[in-house]
Amino acid sequence: MRTVDVRFPGVLLLGLLCGSLLAQSPDERAIGLVSRVIFDVTRRTPLVDWMKAQRGDVLDAGHTIRTGERSIAVLKLKDNSLLRVREKSEVTLTGSTVNSIFQKAASVDGGVVGFNVQKQRPGEEFRFTTPTSVASIRGTEGVFAHLDSADVFTILTGLGRITNLNSMEAADVPAGYTAISRPDGHLDVRPATDDEKNYASRASDVKEQERQLRLELRNPRDEKRELIIDLQDE
Repeated sequence: MRTVDVRFPGVLLLGLLCGSLLAQSPDERAIGLVSRVIFDVTRRTPLVDWMKAQRGDVLDAGHTIRTGERSIAVLKLKDNSLLRVREKSEVTLTGSTVNSIFQKAASVDGGVVGFNVQKQRPGEEFRFTTPTSVASIRGTEGVFAHLDSADVFTILTGLGRITNLNSMEAADVPAGYTAISRPDGHLDVRPATDDEKNYASRASDVKEQERQLRLELRNPRDEKRELIIDLQDE
């Protein structure tokens, strides 16, 4: 298979202005919007079954985002917090605004979500929830994964807190640490390994630019050719 390297200087993938769009929405249930879609991303609402997600879709409480293989969705919340829903993941947003206090959460039904949560105002917080755990974040960066064997919560900057719902054991998770919460009630917090830190850094990288795109092409003779497109900032 031949490889062709094609460069497009000055390609920019611009993010949407979340605040201005959501300010136009009269629905207090609005949580955020879809800032970026890469490949197979679908969404579901309480009234409409799965449909293709598009950049700019407003996400209300109860809306679900699902990503396919090698696909990513970047979600921007009203407070400018960013969630990067990794491949083969499913996340349902919940929350509301009451007396200017914006409470929000993401129920992770499976997969991995990188996050960059803005510093929260008094009375506010962001939560990840699963049947096993609740992870609270008040302004930090890292990754949360809901796997078959455990929930894994790695903090890169800031401070998080996780509670195992089966044992009600709770612990703070400082920067550079990983928490592992298991369905049997066990909760362990330890220094993150280098691999865990690197994975969390990649998972929470919510830049609007994708540095490289690889496409597999076939000609009429069924010969494969890989096209590499480098996307460079201006």
